[in-house]
Amino acid sequence: MDTYNFGDDDLSEGLSPDERDDALRRFRRQLNGDPGDDNTSIPNVEVLEELVEQCIEEESFAEALRLCEHWLRFAPYSHAAWLRKGIVLTGLGRPDEALACYDQADMLNPSDTDTMVNRGIALDALGLGDRALDWYRRVLEREPENEEARFNMGVALERMERYEEASAIFEGLSASEQFGKECLYELGYCYDFLDRLEDSLRAYERYLDEDPYNFNAWYNRGIVLGRKGHFQKAIDSYDMALAIHEEFPAAWYNRGNSLANLARLPEAVQCYRETLKYEPHDAAAWFNLGNACEELGDFNGAIEAFSRVLSIQPRNFEAYFGRGSCYDALERFDEAIADYDAAIALNSHDGDLWFARADALYNLGRIEDSLLCYQRAVEINPNDVECWYEYAETLYDDGRFDESLLAFETAIGLEPEWSESHYGRAKSLLAMKRLSEMTFALKDAIRLDPRMREEFAVEFPEVAALQEVRQVLLEG
Repeated sequence: MDTYNFGDDDLSEGLSPDERDDALRRFRRQLNGDPGDDNTSIPNVEVLEELVEQCIEEESFAEALRLCEHWLRFAPYSHAAWLRKGIVLTGLGRPDEALACYDQADMLNPSDTDTMVNRGIALDALGLGDRALDWYRRVLEREPENEEARFNMGVALERMERYEEASAIFEGLSASEQFGKECLYELGYCYDFLDRLEDSLRAYERYLDEDPYNFNAWYNRGIVLGRKGHFQKAIDSYDMALAIHEEFPAAWYNRGNSLANLARLPEAVQCYRETLKYEPHDAAAWFNLGNACEELGDFNGAIEAFSRVLSIQPRNFEAYFGRGSCYDALERFDEAIADYDAAIALNSHDGDLWFARADALYNLGRIEDSLLCYQRAVEINPNDVECWYEYAETLYDDGRFDESLLAFETAIGLEPEWSESHYGRAKSLLAMKRLSEMTFALKDAIRLDPRMREEFAVEFPEVAALQEVRQVLLEG
């Protein structure tokens, strides 16, 4: 067992602050095994307590734990030592071990409210929010004005998504000298989830007036601004967060999303790539990068991004759909269909998937298979006018004119002012030799888009030469 020479004079009240800090530094070096300090006497146990407090304030929890072990070696019945060790273990992400320390502290001082509050914090960290609230209530029954218990009760309620109750507590503490600033931050968070976006912004801005270098607050402010549709202001807020802390992948990601919403896609691509420098397995960043590349026409880049998503999330049907769309755009139809099939196996109720598969099959000349897919698509999305139109066109190409007529008429019912559907109806009627009805349909198409006159004359020159049709074309 290590032995130390505990002196009584090293931290006497007569020491200046500089001398006191020097004594603490020497003691810390000796505890860490500095051979240059072999002859340094170690002060009394109170010095250990002060060093632990310093480490906790600095969030140097690993060193604080070593100091607590020394402290307990020489004072195994110290309530304060067990309490501080529990706090340190919670800081290290070991709240289950912290609870055992609080048990020891309780045996030594059963009525200590600090132990009760910190037990609540450990329970909350373990996801046992209801039990944490019970401990905070016990404290407040004894000490109704205990702000630490009230603040941590608010934090526990917030973690449990009980935002109304949490915000009421933080509002009540907003004038607190100890917790007022932190309450502003927590209020910003709660108000965001309560859709009180203006209140959330005000809370974050008041917080940032007091702590302008908190990158998380700038980031959260950006989230709220983005939710309000103020994308440029959101970008400015993310820029502040990144100026303070450049290695902040969530800020890069959400900055990219705001840029994408402003159609500034090349910049968005750069942001997603910055995100992936720090979080190379972030499937959402890869997916959004794929979408941005696809919109920019960089289909190979998009395929690579969607493939990375699938390496992380093999059952992500949207990534299969996105990659299939890129193969489709590159006229790699077999690969597109393979991806659409994989996506449909994961989600067979997406009408857009069936629509895309139908289009790829049509491009491969597999008309019957294509029609089956169109039929499935319109069953799922009966109000999709574009799908009805493409279904009608494919039926027309397959010579099923009566069915194509019904499909074109369905499209017209959904969007009466779309000239293409009227023109398609005219073609179907013509194929069915219903010339009189065809002229009325053609007239409607030309009324909506005069360019249909020339298109019909080029596509059906012989019919265009007929007297009654020529009259329609001339009247326009």
